[in-house]
Amino acid sequence: MQQLSGIDTMFLNIESNACPMHVGGLLILEPPPGNEEDGGFERVRRHVESRLSLVPPLRRRLLTTPWNLDHPYWVEDPDFDLVHHVRHRAVPRPGDDAKLRELVCELSSTPLDRNLPLWELHYVEGLSGGRVATFTKVHHAAIDGVSGAEILSNLLDVTAEPRRAPPPDKPWQPDVIPSPLELTERSLRSLAHRPADALRLIKNTIPVLLASGRAAWERRKLAESRDAPSTSTFDIAPRTRFNRQITARRAYAFGSLPLSAIKAVKNAFRTTVNDVVMAICSEALRAYLVDKDELPAKPLIAGVPMSTRTDAEKGAGGNRVLFLRASLHTDVADPVARLAKINAEMGVVKERQRAVPANLMGDWAQLPAPALMARAARLYENFSIQDYHAPAFNVVISNVPGPPIPLYLAGARVLANYPVSIPYHGLGLNITLFSYCGMLDYGITAHYDTVPDIDHFAALLHRALETFVERARAEPASLHP
Repeated sequence: MQQLSGIDTMFLNIESNACPMHVGGLLILEPPPGNEEDGGFERVRRHVESRLSLVPPLRRRLLTTPWNLDHPYWVEDPDFDLVHHVRHRAVPRPGDDAKLRELVCELSSTPLDRNLPLWELHYVEGLSGGRVATFTKVHHAAIDGVSGAEILSNLLDVTAEPRRAPPPDKPWQPDVIPSPLELTERSLRSLAHRPADALRLIKNTIPVLLASGRAAWERRKLAESRDAPSTSTFDIAPRTRFNRQITARRAYAFGSLPLSAIKAVKNAFRTTVNDVVMAICSEALRAYLVDKDELPAKPLIAGVPMSTRTDAEKGAGGNRVLFLRASLHTDVADPVARLAKINAEMGVVKERQRAVPANLMGDWAQLPAPALMARAARLYENFSIQDYHAPAFNVVISNVPGPPIPLYLAGARVLANYPVSIPYHGLGLNITLFSYCGMLDYGITAHYDTVPDIDHFAALLHRALETFVERARAEPASLHP
Protein backbone atom coordinates (compact mmCIF):
# COMPACT_ATOMS: atom_id res chain seq x y z
CA MET A 1 0.00 0.00 0.00
CA GLN A 2 1.15 3.50 -0.86
CA GLN A 3 -0.63 6.60 0.38
CA LEU A 4 -1.38 9.36 -2.10
CA SER A 5 0.18 12.76 -1.59
CA GLY A 6 -1.95 15.81 -0.94
CA ILE A 7 -1.57 17.02 -4.54
CA ASP A 8 -2.50 13.59 -5.94
CA THR A 9 -5.57 13.53 -3.69
CA MET A 10 -6.51 17.03 -4.83
CA PHE A 11 -6.88 15.80 -8.42
CA LEU A 12 -9.33 13.19 -7.16
CA ASN A 13 -11.30 15.65 -5.07
CA ILE A 14 -11.81 18.30 -7.74
CA GLU A 15 -13.05 15.76 -10.30
CA SER A 16 -16.70 15.89 -11.38
CA ASN A 17 -18.77 14.68 -14.31
CA ALA A 18 -18.13 17.99 -16.05
CA CYS A 19 -14.41 17.90 -15.32
CA PRO A 20 -12.87 14.41 -15.56
CA MET A 21 -9.31 14.66 -14.28
CA HIS A 22 -7.46 12.31 -16.58
CA VAL A 23 -4.66 13.19 -18.96
CA GLY A 24 -4.27 11.36 -22.23
CA GLY A 25 -2.12 10.71 -25.24
CA LEU A 26 -3.00 9.98 -28.85
CA LEU A 27 -0.39 7.92 -30.70
CA ILE A 28 -0.69 7.71 -34.48
CA LEU A 29 0.86 4.43 -35.63
CA GLU A 30 2.06 2.94 -38.87
CA PRO A 31 1.27 -0.79 -38.58
CA PRO A 32 4.01 -3.26 -39.44
CA PRO A 33 3.64 -5.51 -42.50
CA GLY A 34 1.14 -8.29 -41.91
CA ASN A 35 -0.73 -6.31 -39.29
CA GLU A 36 -4.13 -7.72 -40.29
CA GLU A 37 -2.97 -11.32 -40.26
CA ASP A 38 -1.28 -10.92 -36.88
CA GLY A 39 -4.18 -9.01 -35.34
CA GLY A 40 -3.03 -5.54 -34.36
CA PHE A 41 -5.26 -5.26 -31.31
CA GLU A 42 -4.20 -8.62 -29.88
CA ARG A 43 -0.55 -7.83 -30.47
CA VAL A 44 -0.85 -4.53 -28.59
CA ARG A 45 -2.79 -6.19 -25.77
CA ARG A 46 -0.11 -8.85 -25.33
CA HIS A 47 2.58 -6.18 -25.49
CA VAL A 48 0.98 -4.13 -22.72
CA GLU A 49 0.58 -7.27 -20.63
CA SER A 50 4.28 -8.07 -21.05
CA ARG A 51 5.26 -4.60 -19.76
CA LEU A 52 3.07 -4.47 -16.65
CA SER A 53 6.03 -5.20 -14.38
CA LEU A 54 7.78 -2.08 -15.74
CA VAL A 55 4.82 0.20 -15.03
CA PRO A 56 3.64 -0.44 -11.44
CA PRO A 57 0.82 2.19 -11.45
CA LEU A 58 -1.10 0.17 -14.05
CA ARG A 59 -2.08 -2.51 -11.51
CA ARG A 60 -2.92 -0.20 -8.63
CA ARG A 61 -6.40 0.92 -7.67
CA LEU A 62 -7.69 3.33 -5.08
CA LEU A 63 -8.58 2.43 -1.53
CA THR A 64 -10.39 5.25 0.22
CA THR A 65 -10.29 5.78 3.96
CA PRO A 66 -13.39 5.69 6.22
CA TRP A 67 -15.50 8.84 5.81
CA ASN A 68 -12.79 10.14 3.47
CA LEU A 69 -10.98 11.69 6.44
CA ASP A 70 -7.47 10.87 5.27
CA HIS A 71 -5.73 10.59 1.93
CA PRO A 72 -6.52 7.37 0.06
CA TYR A 73 -4.06 4.61 -0.77
CA TRP A 74 -2.89 2.87 -3.89
CA VAL A 75 -3.19 -0.89 -3.50
CA GLU A 76 -2.04 -3.67 -5.80
CA ASP A 77 -5.44 -4.69 -7.14
CA PRO A 78 -6.32 -8.31 -6.21
CA ASP A 79 -8.96 -8.32 -8.97
CA PHE A 80 -6.81 -6.79 -11.73
CA ASP A 81 -7.91 -7.87 -15.20
CA LEU A 82 -6.46 -6.33 -18.36
CA VAL A 83 -9.75 -6.77 -20.21
CA HIS A 84 -11.12 -3.72 -18.37
CA HIS A 85 -8.30 -1.50 -19.62
CA VAL A 86 -7.21 -2.39 -23.17
CA ARG A 87 -10.15 -1.92 -25.52
CA HIS A 88 -10.83 -2.18 -29.25
CA ARG A 89 -12.35 0.74 -31.19
CA ALA A 90 -12.90 1.79 -34.80
CA VAL A 91 -13.76 5.13 -36.37
CA PRO A 92 -16.41 5.31 -39.13
CA ARG A 93 -15.53 6.10 -42.71
CA PRO A 94 -13.76 8.04 -44.08
CA GLY A 95 -11.52 7.58 -41.02
CA ASP A 96 -10.09 11.09 -41.26
CA ASP A 97 -8.70 13.26 -38.48
CA ALA A 98 -12.11 14.81 -37.85
CA LYS A 99 -13.60 11.41 -36.99
CA LEU A 100 -10.63 10.62 -34.79
CA ARG A 101 -11.04 13.91 -32.94
CA GLU A 102 -14.70 13.13 -32.33
CA LEU A 103 -13.74 9.82 -30.73
CA VAL A 104 -11.10 11.48 -28.56
CA CYS A 105 -13.65 14.05 -27.37
CA GLU A 106 -16.15 11.30 -26.57
CA LEU A 107 -13.63 9.26 -24.57
CA SER A 108 -12.15 12.32 -22.86
CA SER A 109 -15.52 13.46 -21.53
CA THR A 110 -16.12 10.24 -19.53
CA PRO A 111 -14.54 9.80 -16.06
CA LEU A 112 -12.56 6.67 -15.28
CA ASP A 113 -14.11 3.98 -13.07
CA ARG A 114 -12.65 4.39 -9.57
CA ASN A 115 -13.33 0.76 -8.76
CA LEU A 116 -10.58 -0.17 -11.21
CA PRO A 117 -6.98 0.97 -11.76
CA LEU A 118 -7.36 4.43 -13.21
CA TRP A 119 -6.29 4.01 -16.82
CA GLU A 120 -7.53 2.87 -20.23
CA LEU A 121 -5.88 2.21 -23.59
CA HIS A 122 -8.12 2.26 -26.67
CA TYR A 123 -6.78 0.68 -29.86
CA VAL A 124 -8.38 2.51 -32.78
CA GLU A 125 -8.67 1.08 -36.30
CA GLY A 126 -10.28 2.42 -39.47
CA LEU A 127 -8.07 5.48 -39.99
CA SER A 128 -7.35 6.65 -43.50
CA GLY A 129 -4.09 5.58 -45.11
CA GLY A 130 -4.03 2.29 -43.23
CA ARG A 131 -3.00 4.00 -40.01
CA VAL A 132 -4.08 2.95 -36.53
CA ALA A 133 -3.99 4.84 -33.24
CA THR A 134 -3.99 4.32 -29.51
CA PHE A 135 -5.70 6.73 -27.16
CA THR A 136 -4.57 6.37 -23.56
CA LYS A 137 -6.17 8.07 -20.56
CA VAL A 138 -4.66 7.98 -17.06
CA HIS A 139 -5.95 9.80 -14.01
CA HIS A 140 -3.91 12.85 -13.03
CA ALA A 141 -3.79 11.51 -9.48
CA ALA A 142 -1.47 8.77 -10.78
CA ILE A 143 0.84 10.74 -13.08
CA ASP A 144 2.10 14.16 -14.08
CA GLY A 145 3.74 15.08 -17.37
CA VAL A 146 7.17 13.70 -16.48
CA SER A 147 5.94 10.45 -14.92
CA GLY A 148 3.59 10.04 -17.89
CA ALA A 149 6.58 10.29 -20.23
CA GLU A 150 8.37 7.67 -18.09
CA ILE A 151 5.41 5.30 -18.43
CA LEU A 152 5.37 5.85 -22.17
CA SER A 153 9.08 5.08 -22.43
CA ASN A 154 8.48 1.73 -20.72
CA LEU A 155 5.75 0.81 -23.20
CA LEU A 156 7.61 1.94 -26.33
CA ASP A 157 10.76 0.62 -27.99
CA VAL A 158 13.50 2.19 -30.10
CA THR A 159 13.34 -0.63 -32.67
CA ALA A 160 10.51 -2.40 -34.47
CA GLU A 161 11.49 -5.56 -32.65
CA PRO A 162 10.19 -5.16 -29.07
CA ARG A 163 12.83 -5.59 -26.40
CA ARG A 164 12.39 -8.30 -23.83
CA ALA A 165 11.17 -6.87 -20.56
CA PRO A 166 13.54 -7.86 -17.75
CA PRO A 167 11.99 -10.09 -15.09
CA PRO A 168 10.86 -8.18 -12.01
CA ASP A 169 13.02 -8.28 -8.90
CA LYS A 170 10.20 -10.17 -7.22
CA PRO A 171 6.94 -11.57 -8.61
CA TRP A 172 3.96 -9.24 -8.46
CA GLN A 173 1.72 -9.89 -5.49
CA PRO A 174 -1.70 -8.33 -4.89
CA ASP A 175 -2.18 -6.50 -1.63
CA VAL A 176 -4.23 -7.85 1.22
CA ILE A 177 -6.93 -5.22 1.65
CA PRO A 178 -7.02 -3.98 5.25
CA SER A 179 -10.25 -4.01 7.19
CA PRO A 180 -12.25 -0.80 7.81
CA LEU A 181 -11.06 -0.90 11.42
CA GLU A 182 -7.40 -1.01 10.38
CA LEU A 183 -7.94 1.85 7.95
CA THR A 184 -9.67 3.87 10.65
CA GLU A 185 -6.71 3.36 12.99
CA ARG A 186 -4.31 4.49 10.28
CA SER A 187 -6.41 7.60 9.60
CA LEU A 188 -6.64 8.55 13.27
CA ARG A 189 -2.86 8.28 13.67
CA SER A 190 -2.40 10.49 10.62
CA LEU A 191 -4.94 13.06 11.84
CA ALA A 192 -3.23 13.25 15.22
CA HIS A 193 -0.14 14.68 13.54
CA ARG A 194 -2.01 17.37 11.57
CA PRO A 195 -1.89 20.20 14.18
CA ALA A 196 1.85 19.85 14.61
CA ASP A 197 2.32 19.63 10.84
CA ALA A 198 0.25 22.79 10.37
CA LEU A 199 2.32 24.76 12.89
CA ARG A 200 5.56 23.60 11.31
CA LEU A 201 4.30 24.51 7.85
CA ILE A 202 3.19 27.98 8.93
CA LYS A 203 6.61 28.52 10.47
CA ASN A 204 8.31 27.48 7.22
CA THR A 205 5.97 29.48 4.97
CA ILE A 206 6.14 32.90 6.67
CA PRO A 207 9.81 33.56 5.74
CA VAL A 208 9.09 32.56 2.13
CA LEU A 209 6.13 34.95 1.91
CA LEU A 210 8.12 37.80 3.45
CA ALA A 211 11.07 37.23 1.11
CA SER A 212 8.77 37.00 -1.92
CA GLY A 213 6.98 40.20 -0.92
CA ARG A 214 10.25 42.09 -0.49
CA ALA A 215 11.54 40.85 -3.85
CA ALA A 216 8.30 41.82 -5.62
CA TRP A 217 8.39 45.30 -4.03
CA GLU A 218 12.02 45.81 -5.05
CA ARG A 219 11.31 44.72 -8.64
CA ARG A 220 8.33 47.05 -8.88
CA LYS A 221 10.29 50.03 -7.51
CA LEU A 222 13.14 49.28 -9.92
CA ALA A 223 10.71 49.14 -12.84
CA GLU A 224 9.10 52.43 -11.78
CA SER A 225 12.50 54.12 -11.56
CA ARG A 226 13.18 53.00 -15.14
CA ASP A 227 9.68 54.04 -16.24
CA ALA A 228 9.05 50.49 -17.46
CA PRO A 229 6.15 48.13 -16.77
CA SER A 230 6.84 45.33 -14.34
CA THR A 231 5.37 41.92 -13.86
CA SER A 232 4.49 40.50 -10.51
CA THR A 233 3.45 37.20 -9.05
CA PHE A 234 0.34 39.00 -7.85
CA ASP A 235 -0.71 40.59 -11.16
CA ILE A 236 -4.38 39.90 -11.80
CA ALA A 237 -5.31 37.92 -14.89
CA PRO A 238 -8.08 39.52 -17.00
CA ARG A 239 -11.35 37.67 -17.46
CA THR A 240 -11.73 36.09 -20.92
CA ARG A 241 -13.98 33.60 -22.70
CA PHE A 242 -11.62 30.86 -21.48
CA ASN A 243 -12.44 31.58 -17.83
CA ARG A 244 -15.98 30.31 -17.32
CA GLN A 245 -17.87 27.32 -16.00
CA ILE A 246 -17.67 24.37 -18.35
CA THR A 247 -19.57 21.19 -19.17
CA ALA A 248 -18.27 17.76 -20.13
CA ARG A 249 -18.46 18.51 -23.87
CA ARG A 250 -14.96 18.72 -25.33
CA ALA A 251 -13.26 20.18 -28.38
CA TYR A 252 -9.90 18.84 -29.47
CA ALA A 253 -7.38 19.65 -32.19
CA PHE A 254 -3.96 18.20 -32.83
CA GLY A 255 -1.06 18.82 -35.17
CA SER A 256 2.71 19.23 -35.38
CA LEU A 257 5.12 22.14 -35.65
CA PRO A 258 8.64 21.60 -37.03
CA LEU A 259 11.25 21.87 -34.29
CA SER A 260 13.81 23.03 -36.85
CA ALA A 261 11.76 26.18 -37.48
CA ILE A 262 11.31 26.81 -33.75
CA LYS A 263 15.05 26.39 -33.17
CA ALA A 264 15.80 28.76 -36.06
CA VAL A 265 13.69 31.42 -34.34
CA LYS A 266 15.36 30.62 -31.03
CA ASN A 267 18.82 31.03 -32.54
CA ALA A 268 17.92 34.20 -34.45
CA PHE A 269 16.62 35.98 -31.38
CA ARG A 270 18.99 34.34 -28.87
CA THR A 271 16.28 33.01 -26.63
CA THR A 272 15.13 29.49 -25.67
CA VAL A 273 12.89 26.92 -27.31
CA ASN A 274 10.40 27.21 -24.47
CA ASP A 275 10.28 31.01 -24.84
CA VAL A 276 9.52 30.63 -28.55
CA VAL A 277 6.78 28.09 -27.77
CA MET A 278 5.24 30.49 -25.26
CA ALA A 279 5.45 33.32 -27.79
CA ILE A 280 3.78 31.21 -30.50
CA CYS A 281 0.92 30.40 -28.13
CA SER A 282 0.71 34.06 -27.12
CA GLU A 283 0.50 35.17 -30.76
CA ALA A 284 -2.23 32.62 -31.51
CA LEU A 285 -4.22 33.59 -28.41
CA ARG A 286 -3.94 37.29 -29.22
CA ALA A 287 -5.02 36.76 -32.83
CA TYR A 288 -7.93 34.57 -31.75
CA LEU A 289 -9.25 37.15 -29.30
CA VAL A 290 -8.68 40.02 -31.75
CA ASP A 291 -10.75 38.14 -34.35
CA LYS A 292 -13.59 38.02 -31.83
CA ASP A 293 -13.05 41.62 -30.66
CA GLU A 294 -12.39 40.28 -27.15
CA LEU A 295 -8.74 41.10 -26.51
CA PRO A 296 -8.44 42.49 -22.96
CA ALA A 297 -6.27 45.51 -22.26
CA LYS A 298 -4.35 43.58 -19.62
CA PRO A 299 -2.01 40.80 -20.74
CA LEU A 300 -3.14 37.19 -20.48
CA ILE A 301 -1.49 35.09 -17.79
CA ALA A 302 -0.42 31.51 -18.49
CA GLY A 303 -0.22 28.71 -15.95
CA VAL A 304 2.96 26.79 -16.72
CA PRO A 305 3.46 23.41 -15.03
CA MET A 306 7.02 22.88 -13.85
CA SER A 307 8.31 19.54 -12.62
CA THR A 308 9.94 19.40 -9.18
CA ARG A 309 10.74 15.69 -9.54
CA THR A 310 14.22 14.78 -8.36
CA ASP A 311 16.36 11.94 -9.71
CA ALA A 312 15.48 9.91 -6.60
CA GLU A 313 11.76 10.29 -7.41
CA LYS A 314 11.97 9.02 -10.98
CA GLY A 315 9.62 6.12 -11.58
CA ALA A 316 7.61 6.95 -8.47
CA GLY A 317 4.48 8.06 -10.34
CA GLY A 318 2.16 10.64 -8.86
CA ASN A 319 2.64 14.40 -9.14
CA ARG A 320 5.77 16.37 -8.46
CA VAL A 321 4.74 19.61 -10.09
CA LEU A 322 3.90 23.21 -9.34
CA PHE A 323 2.23 25.86 -11.49
CA LEU A 324 4.11 29.02 -12.38
CA ARG A 325 2.31 32.18 -13.48
CA ALA A 326 3.82 33.90 -16.52
CA SER A 327 2.59 36.89 -18.47
CA LEU A 328 2.02 36.28 -22.19
CA HIS A 329 2.25 40.06 -22.86
CA THR A 330 -0.70 39.97 -25.24
CA ASP A 331 -1.01 43.74 -24.74
CA VAL A 332 2.09 44.12 -26.94
CA ALA A 333 1.21 44.17 -30.66
CA ASP A 334 4.63 43.37 -32.11
CA PRO A 335 5.32 39.59 -31.82
CA VAL A 336 9.11 39.93 -31.58
CA ALA A 337 8.86 42.59 -28.89
CA ARG A 338 6.47 40.23 -27.13
CA LEU A 339 9.01 37.40 -27.41
CA ALA A 340 11.60 39.65 -25.75
CA LYS A 341 9.25 40.35 -22.86
CA ILE A 342 8.38 36.67 -22.49
CA ASN A 343 12.08 35.85 -22.43
CA ALA A 344 12.65 38.35 -19.64
CA GLU A 345 9.48 37.27 -17.81
CA MET A 346 10.40 33.57 -17.81
CA GLY A 347 13.76 34.43 -16.27
CA VAL A 348 11.98 36.23 -13.42
CA VAL A 349 9.47 33.38 -13.03
CA LYS A 350 12.23 30.80 -12.73
CA GLU A 351 14.00 32.99 -10.20
CA ARG A 352 10.82 33.12 -8.09
CA GLN A 353 10.45 29.35 -8.33
CA ARG A 354 13.98 28.78 -7.06
CA ALA A 355 13.18 31.00 -4.06
CA VAL A 356 10.28 28.78 -3.00
CA PRO A 357 10.87 25.31 -1.54
CA ALA A 358 9.72 22.71 -4.09
CA ASN A 359 7.67 20.78 -1.54
CA LEU A 360 5.86 23.77 0.00
CA MET A 361 2.66 23.52 -2.06
CA GLY A 362 2.59 19.76 -1.59
CA ASP A 363 2.93 20.15 2.17
CA TRP A 364 -0.05 22.52 2.29
CA ALA A 365 -2.10 20.12 0.18
CA GLN A 366 -1.47 17.41 2.78
CA LEU A 367 -3.37 19.24 5.52
CA PRO A 368 -7.08 19.40 4.52
CA ALA A 369 -9.17 16.26 4.87
CA PRO A 370 -10.19 14.88 1.45
CA ALA A 371 -13.85 15.06 2.46
CA LEU A 372 -13.48 18.81 3.07
CA MET A 373 -11.64 19.37 -0.21
CA ALA A 374 -14.25 17.42 -2.17
CA ARG A 375 -17.10 19.40 -0.61
CA ALA A 376 -15.33 22.68 -1.41
CA ALA A 377 -14.90 21.57 -5.03
CA ARG A 378 -18.62 20.76 -5.32
CA LEU A 379 -19.55 24.17 -3.88
CA TYR A 380 -17.15 25.84 -6.32
CA GLU A 381 -18.84 24.06 -9.22
CA ASN A 382 -22.47 24.26 -8.10
CA PHE A 383 -22.37 27.97 -7.30
CA SER A 384 -20.22 28.97 -10.32
CA ILE A 385 -17.75 30.64 -7.97
CA GLN A 386 -15.25 31.07 -10.82
CA ASP A 387 -17.56 33.83 -12.10
CA TYR A 388 -16.99 35.90 -8.95
CA HIS A 389 -13.21 36.06 -8.74
CA ALA A 390 -10.36 36.92 -11.06
CA PRO A 391 -8.84 33.81 -12.64
CA ALA A 392 -5.46 32.66 -11.33
CA PHE A 393 -4.45 32.39 -14.99
CA ASN A 394 -6.24 32.38 -18.33
CA VAL A 395 -4.80 29.34 -20.04
CA VAL A 396 -2.50 26.40 -19.29
CA ILE A 397 0.55 25.92 -21.52
CA SER A 398 2.70 22.85 -20.97
CA ASN A 399 5.77 21.91 -23.02
CA VAL A 400 7.13 18.41 -22.31
CA PRO A 401 10.45 17.32 -23.85
CA GLY A 402 10.40 13.99 -25.66
CA PRO A 403 12.74 11.71 -27.59
CA PRO A 404 14.34 12.85 -30.88
CA ILE A 405 14.38 9.31 -32.35
CA PRO A 406 11.58 7.12 -33.80
CA LEU A 407 9.73 4.88 -31.36
CA TYR A 408 7.63 1.76 -31.81
CA LEU A 409 4.64 0.21 -30.04
CA ALA A 410 4.43 -3.55 -30.49
CA GLY A 411 6.24 -3.26 -33.81
CA ALA A 412 4.17 -0.33 -35.11
CA ARG A 413 6.08 2.88 -35.74
CA VAL A 414 4.88 5.92 -33.81
CA LEU A 415 4.24 8.67 -36.36
CA ALA A 416 3.14 11.29 -33.83
CA ASN A 417 2.34 11.65 -30.13
CA TYR A 418 -0.42 14.18 -29.49
CA PRO A 419 -1.16 15.11 -25.85
CA VAL A 420 -4.74 15.30 -24.55
CA SER A 421 -5.10 17.36 -21.40
CA ILE A 422 -7.64 18.77 -18.95
CA PRO A 423 -9.90 21.83 -19.12
CA TYR A 424 -11.50 22.88 -15.85
CA HIS A 425 -13.98 25.41 -14.48
CA GLY A 426 -12.41 28.80 -15.09
CA LEU A 427 -9.76 27.22 -17.34
CA GLY A 428 -11.51 26.15 -20.49
CA LEU A 429 -8.41 25.90 -22.70
CA ASN A 430 -5.27 23.79 -22.32
CA ILE A 431 -2.36 23.73 -24.79
CA THR A 432 0.09 20.88 -24.29
CA LEU A 433 3.08 20.19 -26.50
CA PHE A 434 5.39 17.17 -26.72
CA SER A 435 8.58 17.09 -28.76
CA TYR A 436 9.12 13.92 -30.77
CA CYS A 437 11.39 12.97 -33.65
CA GLY A 438 12.05 16.48 -34.94
CA MET A 439 8.50 17.75 -34.46
CA LEU A 440 6.60 19.50 -31.71
CA ASP A 441 3.33 17.60 -31.49
CA TYR A 442 0.57 19.61 -29.86
CA GLY A 443 -2.85 18.84 -28.48
CA ILE A 444 -5.35 21.61 -27.81
CA THR A 445 -8.06 20.48 -25.39
CA ALA A 446 -10.95 22.81 -24.64
CA HIS A 447 -14.53 23.09 -23.49
CA TYR A 448 -16.56 23.03 -26.71
CA ASP A 449 -18.66 26.12 -26.00
CA THR A 450 -15.53 28.04 -24.99
CA VAL A 451 -13.60 27.29 -28.19
CA PRO A 452 -16.18 26.03 -30.72
CA ASP A 453 -13.84 26.80 -33.64
CA ILE A 454 -10.81 24.95 -32.31
CA ASP A 455 -9.53 24.13 -35.82
CA HIS A 456 -9.23 27.86 -36.42
CA PHE A 457 -7.21 28.24 -33.24
CA ALA A 458 -4.89 25.40 -34.36
CA ALA A 459 -4.39 27.17 -37.69
CA LEU A 460 -3.42 30.32 -35.79
CA LEU A 461 -0.62 28.38 -34.05
CA HIS A 462 0.87 27.50 -37.43
CA ARG A 463 0.41 31.07 -38.67
CA ALA A 464 2.15 32.36 -35.54
CA LEU A 465 5.20 30.17 -36.20
CA GLU A 466 5.30 31.38 -39.81
CA THR A 467 5.27 34.98 -38.55
CA PHE A 468 8.26 34.36 -36.27
CA VAL A 469 10.17 32.51 -39.00
CA GLU A 470 9.66 35.44 -41.40
CA ARG A 471 10.78 37.94 -38.77
CA ALA A 472 13.80 35.80 -37.90
CA ARG A 473 14.91 35.85 -41.54
CA ALA A 474 14.37 39.60 -41.80
CA GLU A 475 16.00 40.61 -38.50
CA PRO A 476 18.40 37.89 -37.32
CA ALA A 477 20.27 38.17 -34.05
CA SER A 478 17.99 40.94 -32.77
CA LEU A 479 15.74 40.81 -29.78
CA HIS A 480 13.77 43.95 -29.13
CA PRO A 481 13.33 44.80 -25.42
